[in-house]
Amino acid sequence: MMRLSFIVTFLIIIHFLSGQEAISISEGTLKVGGVSEEVLYFGLSEGDKLVFNFKEVKGKALKEIEIIELPGASKFFEYNSNSIKDKSIQIQNTGIYKLRLKNSAIGGRICQYKLARIPIDPNQKFNTTVYWKEKRDTTYYTVQEDYLVSKDTAIVDVLGHKVERVHSQTATNGRPNKSMVQVTLPEQTASWSYYMGVGEDAEAVFQEAEEKAIKRKGQLQAGAKLARSLASGDPTGSLLLTGLALNGLAELGVPDKADNVQYWFATDYDNAQLFMQDQPFYQFEKGNGPLYYKRMESPKTGTFYICLLNDNLIEGIDVHIRISAVTVK
Repeated sequence: MMRLSFIVTFLIIIHFLSGQEAISISEGTLKVGGVSEEVLYFGLSEGDKLVFNFKEVKGKALKEIEIIELPGASKFFEYNSNSIKDKSIQIQNTGIYKLRLKNSAIGGRICQYKLARIPIDPNQKFNTTVYWKEKRDTTYYTVQEDYLVSKDTAIVDVLGHKVERVHSQTATNGRPNKSMVQVTLPEQTASWSYYMGVGEDAEAVFQEAEEKAIKRKGQLQAGAKLARSLASGDPTGSLLLTGLALNGLAELGVPDKADNVQYWFATDYDNAQLFMQDQPFYQFEKGNGPLYYKRMESPKTGTFYICLLNDNLIEGIDVHIRISAVTVK
């Protein structure tokens, strides 16, 4: 009789847990542009079960799909997938989480997603919205009645605005058509962004985009608003770059006329020297064009070198470089 009672009680508990309804956090359709990322932030409570669904409308694979507990603990990662159905993740810590969608293809991807939570206690109120508070030393937080979770975030201008001269292939001063720039990322970097543009035309495009970003700051997503509040304390701070580092959003045009620069991010000094000596070397990022910008999530610390090459036979070029980093403690 006691055994029967235990089984009945156990079945009632199982029925109660399985019968709990999932509460929607966010649901929608978004486009992940070519060679870019989209990031969504949301809060979760300890004991929650997160349920995630994803589908690329045309059945095309997305390079990376990841759910991260800030500042950097990956809770789920899927590689080259076009569909994820009812993925369940048990949440151990109350805090801020983000969904990261990365597209490495040139063409865009149309993605449908749904995030929902099954709370451990359906009667307990919890606000999953991530608020961005405009105070220099305060970042984002989630609120569960009187419970507060906070993170200390800072925007660091790693390279506020550096202009690097790269000589032509036939420079009369004997200088090589190569150059290298040292970059040291701060400790506890969560993400960072870089911009490179060649000459005055590319710089004019950047300045125009920066002015538009400042004018639109009230309409930007919460992450970019935070970026502006943090960047405003430093005269070299760029709203465009900090917004890019935080949420991958930036709007830049294309210069009408500009020279190109070939660049590589060498992993360390020894490999940068190999580049200067025309030897094979290790790098983790490269490009070729008049203007380029990107959000990066690795590496998160240490020193690397930007290696620049000017393939112009006669004319030297001035490369404008800016790098901003987001640190989370």
